[in-house]
Amino acid sequence: MADCMTITGLILNLAGVLLLFRYGMPFRVSSDDGERVVVPAGPETKKLDKRYEVIGYIGLAAIVIGTLLQIFAVLGVK
Repeated sequence: MADCMTITGLILNLAGVLLLFRYGMPFRVSSDDGERVVVPAGPETKKLDKRYEVIGYIGLAAIVIGTLLQIFAVLGVK
């Protein structure tokens, strides 16, 4: 059982990392450099931003769940 949890955790971690590399973090970090770029946002842009945000959260959740599975496998939690 522990081996299965470890392997599942590793697969989830890998999937989460790949999703975050492809779609980015689900939140923006402010860069206080004083410059702002304004891009007109149409309905398609907003829809795409929302899709990237949701997939980013899925990637982040996969990493957290994968790490927890690995911890539980090592500790012997069933």
